[in-house]
Amino acid sequence: MKCTECNKNEATQGEFCDLCYNETKICRRCQKRKSIFEFEKNQKSIAGKVSRRGECKECRKWKKPIPRKARLEYEKLHPMPPMGEPFFCPVCENTIVRQFRNDVILDHSHKDGKIRGWICRQCNSSIGMMDEDVNILKRAIKWVQGTLRLF
Repeated sequence: MKCTECNKNEATQGEFCDLCYNETKICRRCQKRKSIFEFEKNQKSIAGKVSRRGECKECRKWKKPIPRKARLEYEKLHPMPPMGEPFFCPVCENTIVRQFRNDVILDHSHKDGKIRGWICRQCNSSIGMMDEDVNILKRAIKWVQGTLRLF
């Protein structure tokens, strides 16, 4: 049986190979080295390898998901743009043709679970990487403009 984590090696530790069973990574938030099993699965690559989130489960506890009922109601009124169709992202103002299931994301606040709307994956990831923090986003703007004072 193949390892369910990497889909390459023979499983020797239950459903995992020795490499994956002993693999660690550093949490982006707490900066602690932890077993990969302390990180939620995110998605699988084309090769079948499991991708795990950058923050450990402990550091992600505060993040609220979209309530299921709210998601269903929103998607009924505002369906996900269909595959192969152009999608205009209101954040970056780029139009992309949907090719993948996850190239358009239903964005929401992790503080209260409130839905903000459909945006492209790049914008969703960028906002999330900056903790949805307006002050960090403002500093990033100053950095790009070359006006952030370092001293």
